[in-house]
Amino acid sequence: MTHPVHPDLLPAGVRAIELAAAMPGLAFTHPQFSACLSLYGGQLLDFTPAGQAPLLYLSPAARLAPERAIRGGVPLCWPWFGKHPADASRPQHGVARTALWTVNAIARSEDGFHVKLNGPREGDLVASLSLVLGATLDITLTTRNDGQVPLPLSQALHSYLAVSDVTQIALRGLDGVPYHDKLDDHYKIWPAGSWTPRAATDVVLAAAPRIMLTDVLGQRSVQIDSRGAASSVLWTPWADGAATLADLPADGWRDFLCVETANAAADARTLAPGEEHSLTQRLRVAAL
Repeated sequence: MTHPVHPDLLPAGVRAIELAAAMPGLAFTHPQFSACLSLYGGQLLDFTPAGQAPLLYLSPAARLAPERAIRGGVPLCWPWFGKHPADASRPQHGVARTALWTVNAIARSEDGFHVKLNGPREGDLVASLSLVLGATLDITLTTRNDGQVPLPLSQALHSYLAVSDVTQIALRGLDGVPYHDKLDDHYKIWPAGSWTPRAATDVVLAAAPRIMLTDVLGQRSVQIDSRGAASSVLWTPWADGAATLADLPADGWRDFLCVETANAAADARTLAPGEEHSLTQRLRVAAL
């Protein structure tokens, strides 16, 4: 296919690429980082600070093909999170992950790049995406209701954070947060202190606090901040779960933890006619 972005329209440091057949993307090169964005899914696949390991995990078995969600990076779950609330035949986590997004604008500054994408339409809900690639990684998913009646919205920035070994990391910042454990369908309170995964985890937290991920083996920390959210999601499939996923290597579960900024469960929103809502995740990496 012809790439939807003409090379002459791209600033220095940005290249139009083909990730696979019918899978256009953009590659970013900057003295402080490199990055890769798939226009299919509007999905950031890579962000690597100079001299460091990648911040995001992309499965080496990811399926790069139309109508397939890409395992890794930052998938966009929109305009529903999980199963469709009324129609089980609709795709898991909405339509954004398998839609072709279009470039609205790309600007370069001394600090990095600012990218704006136009996304899919689901009924009268319209999506757009803003990425700020620089000293921090900022991703903002904005939804507008173009219709005449209120419409429901649930969503998530499903970030796969790359780690040296998920069994050796520590998360802080969740003390006392209520959460729903989706694996045993119980509601609980997060204990005080740091947390290290010890088994498969799939929880929806009823808050969006600042979360600090410490990766001692990788000699870095990742600070996760959210705006426009009152819920967060933590997910790791562990070995048994990974064995059921054809697009994840058997030991790939060790290499990431999903820490998602979300509007999920009780934090699902209702947009009035003409209303917009923006969901933002900011990731900041620091050496230990």
